[in-house]
This record gives sequence, C-alpha cells and structure tokens, in this order.
Amino acid sequence: MKKTILATIAAAAAFAGSVSADTNKDYIKTFGMMMFERNGLADLELTSEEFDVLVEGMKDSFQGKKMPDNIQEFGPKMLQYLSARAEAKIAKDAEKAEAQAAEYWKSLEKKEGINKTPSGLAYEIIEQGKGETPKEDSTVTIKYTGKLIDGTVFDSTDKAGGKPATFPLANVIPGFREGLQKVAKGGKARLYIPAKLGYGKQPVPGIPVNSTLIFDVEVIDVAAPAPQEIPAPQAAPAPEAKPAK
Repeated sequence: MKKTILATIAAAAAFAGSVSADTNKDYIKTFGMMMFERNGLADLELTSEEFDVLVEGMKDSFQGKKMPDNIQEFGPKMLQYLSARAEAKIAKDAEKAEAQAAEYWKSLEKKEGINKTPSGLAYEIIEQGKGETPKEDSTVTIKYTGKLIDGTVFDSTDKAGGKPATFPLANVIPGFREGLQKVAKGGKARLYIPAKLGYGKQPVPGIPVNSTLIFDVEVIDVAAPAPQEIPAPQAAPAPEAKPAK
C-alpha cells in the first residue's frame, strides 16, 4: 500500500521507542533499510542530494531542534508535494509492469501444456493429483512459491521453514482461488495469474502494481469447510396475561 510520510514517521516512532541505547549497529542499520523499503520512501525517488536533506532533517529532530513555526500551514503542502511524487512513481511502475506483462503473456501463448480459463487465468499441471479437488469454500494445505515474471520471489512457504500453509480459499486473491481448484490433492501445478485476478493496481510490498503473478503450488491436503452451527429456533414468548375486569 502507498505510505504517506506521516505513516513513515509513525512507524519509525513506534519502533524507536523499543530500541535501547546499546542496540547493535547492525540492528539499527537493518531497521533503516526496512524504513526505506517498506514505508514508501523508495516511491519518492529521491536524488542523492535530496536524500542528504532528508537525513539532515532527521538529524535536526534527533538533536532536539523544533519543527518550523508555520508547520500547520507548511505541513499539508509538504504532504501534497511528497504524495504527488509517490503517485508519479507508482504510475510509472504500473505502466512498465503492464507493458512487460503484455509481452510475457504473448510468449506464454506459444508454450505447450498451458491451459487457460475464460477469466484469463493460465495454469500448467506439473503432476496429477489423485485425491480430492478443492472447491471454492474448501480449506487447503499447500506448499507454494510466488514469483514475478522476472523471477523475483515475493512469497514462499520456504520462508517459513518449508512448513505448509493452511487457509480457506475464500480468503485469497481470485486467480489463486480459481487456480487451486484445478489441482487435486497430491498434485503440483504452476499458476499464471494476470493482474486483474491478482492485486491489480493495488501496490503491495514486493509486488509492483499491474503485476502478473506466477505460483508453483503443491496441494498437500483438502478439507471441507467446518459446518456452521444453526441456532435452534426459540419458542415464541407466552402472551402477556391481561388483568381481569
């Protein structure tokens, strides 16, 4: 998601409150990298000179210097300027991702063994499963690796020590939900999810807008949804007694 500068400051303040004076330098450096990459600062596309000015402002605050006296008037203008820069970066990335995706899907059409659904999802069965096939309301246990078309891995069960993930299909993006319904228990497949069935124009950490997503999946288990308890009908209340006349 797009982060405003205020969100960046809030995230930094929340973390800084838990950092002790004797924290290892590596922790502080890594935290700085996390702030830059995960809080929208990269979207500003600062020049080296502008970044030095940003660091200068942080140093001023660290040294106890006060905010400008006109911050009430200056602040909204600052946020408007920085938001415009971030939005321009997002728009440029979206256009680039869309063009790359178009070329990728053209090349995919020439590949054998690719199935395509009316929604635009493409999938390739790597290994046929012999068990139950998930339904839209199933809960599945799977191993998976999610990549961008340039090969960048943005998510994987390997990052959790290789432990399979379990979740209801109803809770995932449309392309992933539809694709897993093509793979029986014990099977493996590769899903090609167009942006419209993924995150579309919504920026997600590690996933540029308009990105085609590629998932290698292995279905470990399929479970039916837990039955919902239907409350027993309540007896109608007895009519209120009327006083005798």
